[in-house]
Formats: sequence, structure tokens, C-alpha cells
Amino acid sequence: MNLPEDGSPNLLGALALLVGSRMRASISGSVGAGGALAEALVVLKDQPGVTAEWLGQVLGLTQPGVAHLVRRLREQGWVERRPGADARSRALHLTAEGAAVAARTLRARQEVLTALLAPLTVEQRRQLADIARALLHDEVADAGSLAHLCRLCDRGRCPQCPVHAGFQELTGAHGGSDRAVPSGGGPDGPADGPG
Repeated sequence: MNLPEDGSPNLLGALALLVGSRMRASISGSVGAGGALAEALVVLKDQPGVTAEWLGQVLGLTQPGVAHLVRRLREQGWVERRPGADARSRALHLTAEGAAVAARTLRARQEVLTALLAPLTVEQRRQLADIARALLHDEVADAGSLAHLCRLCDRGRCPQCPVHAGFQELTGAHGGSDRAVPSGGGPDGPADGPG
């Protein structure tokens, strides 16, 4: 029920803008450039061997946009191309330097989000986590939206991902690979998601 005096939707919108802007600033600062570079590094850290097309779908980029992004990542020495699953495809992998920048990006993200939570008590943080799980659980419609929503997640900090759990319930999938593949597939075909 959305009563006129219920300000929770408005507060949620303002909170989303605050969290989003702080997180974007932290990840952009970690790579010294726009957020797409940082997002790509985090995605490739957890999804090594995907194609540029797959990466573009996850990040919501056009074909020219992802080509430019991959070129910038390679120029920085953060990504290398290797032979893909078939003769025509090229798989993207982080270099050692790229992996270090991805780790730095996740640390910066964690620091800014932890700072935002600092005013909350332990019980309030627990309640917020429960609310977030409830809101996120049913938000994915397919593997592509799963990969997109979790593209900046630090998977080691969320072992029981509510997004992935919702996706598994939606698809009836259990077990399988950790690769979340948007429609159109990737080097290993469709899979369950980030886990």
C-alpha cells in the first residue's frame, strides 16, 4: 500500500542516488577514469574468458562502445585477448596488473559503502541487509539481467547472493557453472550466474 504520507519510495530514490553517486566516484577514482573501465575489470575478474560482445551486453554498451572500452583496457595493460571457444572468438582475460586494479576497485567500493553504513547500529545494518535481500530476490528475469545487476559485486562478501537465488528459483536451475551469460551465450554457453 502506498499511502500519500508514506515517504519511503521518495527516501529510497534519494538513497539510491546517494549510494550510486558515491560508488561511481569511488570506482572511477580507483582506475583514474570513467566507471565503465572499473566495471569491466570487476566483471572480467569473476568471468575470465568471456567475449567482448558478452562484456558489452553486461555493461549495456553498443558494439563500438565495447570495442573502444576493450582497446582502452588493452592500452592500459589490464586486459589481454586469447583464443576463444571457437576459431572466430577472442576471450578476454585480466593481466596481473588488471587483476590488481580490479582488487583496488573492489576495496574502494567496499570502503565507501562501509562509510555510508557507519551511522547505523548493528541491528539496523541487519535489518537493511534483510530489506535489500527481499528487494533484490525477484529482480532478475534472465542471465543477462543477473550479470548486469551483479556486475560490481564483491562476490566473496556475499556468499548467499539473493539475486542468484532468485534467478535459480525463476529458472529451476541448481548447481552448474559460476558464469552468468547474457542472451546470445558466451564461451561456455548459458549458466546459472554469479553465485
